[in-house]
Amino acid sequence: MPRLFATAARGTERALRDELKTLGLQSLRVDHGGVHFEGDLAHGMKACLHARCAVRVLWELGGFPVPTPAALYDGVRSLDWSEHLTPSHTLAVRATCRDSTLTHSQFVALKTKDAIVDQLRDRHGQRPDVDVGNPDVPVYVRVSGDRATVYLDLAGEALHRRGWRTRTTDAVMKETLASAVLSLCRWEPWRPLVDPLCGAGTIPIEAALRARNVAPGLDRGFAFERWPRYDDALRARWNELRAEARAAVKGRCEVPIVAADRDPEAVECARLNARQAGVEGDLTLRVGDARDLTWEHLRGHLVTDPPYGDRLRASAQELQGFYQRLGEVVAGLRGSIAAVLVGAPELTRGFPVPVLKAFPLYNGNIPCTLQVYRP
Repeated sequence: MPRLFATAARGTERALRDELKTLGLQSLRVDHGGVHFEGDLAHGMKACLHARCAVRVLWELGGFPVPTPAALYDGVRSLDWSEHLTPSHTLAVRATCRDSTLTHSQFVALKTKDAIVDQLRDRHGQRPDVDVGNPDVPVYVRVSGDRATVYLDLAGEALHRRGWRTRTTDAVMKETLASAVLSLCRWEPWRPLVDPLCGAGTIPIEAALRARNVAPGLDRGFAFERWPRYDDALRARWNELRAEARAAVKGRCEVPIVAADRDPEAVECARLNARQAGVEGDLTLRVGDARDLTWEHLRGHLVTDPPYGDRLRASAQELQGFYQRLGEVVAGLRGSIAAVLVGAPELTRGFPVPVLKAFPLYNGNIPCTLQVYRP
């Protein structure tokens, strides 16, 4: 069977594996930065459509040792590119390097591009153009140790771009990370959810979309739809997958989801994003301070990404006071789960309730910890 690799933000790989398992994908293996699985192109299309935690879905073309730059060029050129690319299509190459003698990802991408276009020029007398912004065929090279693996990127634009984000606040959590946080803290769509520091609304919007069973890739395009090998049979299969996903969408969210923030502009931003996502009517949006939160009759999950020091624009004393009060709020959530993504774990040391589980994650390039509590 062909092999595929779904990439994920660091620390979220196991959440992605569990998600791919529920999709019925086979031979799952967690690796640094993602999950390997087996299947044909239709399986990769299914992952693009449904995977909430995946950043990219890559289809493996081949792998080979790369002790030298020449070995990289020869290995890429040894692959048959005529099935995947023609001179009339555009391409772009992205690369990552880890623990390798080839340390510069831009050099690896350039060497890969040269090998591809040289092969096609020799065969056809013409070469494809490069389109970095919106290529027909995105190529991805992953160098780990002294071995390179070459993939085609099925998605093109990263999968966190769902198409609903119209407004942002100062610091924005990616949609894929928000979904991974919901999975890691074991939130289920039948449990109420509150985000008292919602910002642009990413966590509650992703929760509402999950509760309504809206596939994250339902209303966006993908690179594979422009590939030369995207024939009538694959087009029919893709239309079938999307039709099944659309038929599975629930008409409304059946669980209370509250998005709150003390900043009225942030709440309005969340409202506009929720409207674009089609879930404004499924959220309760309110202006209020997280430190004054009352859980009232709800028994479910508090899931939030509180601002770190720079984002709060607060003194050390004010920051300490904020987290002290947040800890009191968490401690008062009897019968509930609280999940707090913190940039500096020392900020929560004064919480009057012990951490149940801690997951090291990255919010962009910022190292964080998802701390889960059960008061």
